[in-house]
This record gives sequence, structure tokens and C-alpha cells, in this order.
Amino acid sequence: MCATFTDDDVGKPVERTDGKVIGTVASLETGTARVEPAPDVVDAIKARFGWDEIGGPFILHENDIREISETRVHLSEGFSRANAPTPAGESTDRSDAETGSANGSTGSTSNSTSNAGGVGPFNTRFQIGAAVVSGISFLVAVVFGWTGYQGGALFAVGPELSIVSGAAGLMMFAFLGVISLVAATYMKPGFDD
Repeated sequence: MCATFTDDDVGKPVERTDGKVIGTVASLETGTARVEPAPDVVDAIKARFGWDEIGGPFILHENDIREISETRVHLSEGFSRANAPTPAGESTDRSDAETGSANGSTGSTSNSTSNAGGVGPFNTRFQIGAAVVSGISFLVAVVFGWTGYQGGALFAVGPELSIVSGAAGLMMFAFLGVISLVAATYMKPGFDD
């Protein structure tokens, strides 16, 4: 079944048959819609590390639509972003994982060096410093956990740790390590440009 686009469809999410939203209708032309992709968390992380690109905008034809509800554009069963045309002058590089193909493949990785936020991971002094703090925090967490497990004294001069206090130290420093790693990967400070 084909649906007809109207001006009310601009801004609506585009949903595959499995319920995953793959983009938003950005603009309309005669019989087609330009869709801006909506990457999920996995796509964004893969793009951030340069393992894959987030696909660019694509063109959606009316015959690709099963129905248009008040809140969503529902795609037909056989639609694949890999086969969707791109707007003139733009290219896309997508893996099978982004297209939602149900053939069980895990997708391929590209040798792209693009990054989603304009700053790659560990490019600024702030990000490098946060990565160092993260690494040190993880090492201290392991020391706390092991020392508590062994029932030994912390750094041979500190208090004697039990398994409970060692686990508490492990969790505290592991949490600090995760927060620092996230900062090293995603944050772009204003003072470091």
C-alpha cells in the first residue's frame, strides 16, 4: 500500500517494521521525502571511534511507505536503507547493521576517520588527561579489590582491608574510571581549543 506525503509529515519519525526508528522526515518534494538518519547508541559509538560511519540522509519514495499515522511514518516490509537513493551530491557509507537487514550478518566496518562530534577521542589535552585519570583509577580499583580480597594492608602502610572495604574501594575507583573514560571519549572543553 502506498501512502501520500503531506506537509504535516515533516518532522515525523520514520519507523521500520520491527519498530526501530531510523530517521526523521526533514523535507518533502513531489512524491519523495528527505530523511535525516537517527543513529542509535551503538551507531554513535562506532562512528565516534571511527569504526563505521553514521549514514547520511536518504530519499524515501511513497511506494516505500506502508502507512502514515498521526505520529509516525511506517515503512513497508521490504525497505532497506542500503537500497535507498541519497540526495544529489551526497554519498553514504552504511553497513548492513544500520540498514536493519534481517540476514543475521553483523555488518562490516569501514576505514572511515570521521567523527560524530567534530573532535575525535583523545585529541585534546583534556581528553588525554581524562584518559590518564581513567587508567589510573582502574588500576587503583584493582589494587583495592585485590588487597581487600587478600585481607592485606593498603599499599603496605595503610589500613587493613576486608573484602567489604576492598569491594567498596573497587567500586568507587571503577566508577571514577568509567566517568573519566566517558569524559575522555565524548567531552569537548571550551578552554582547550
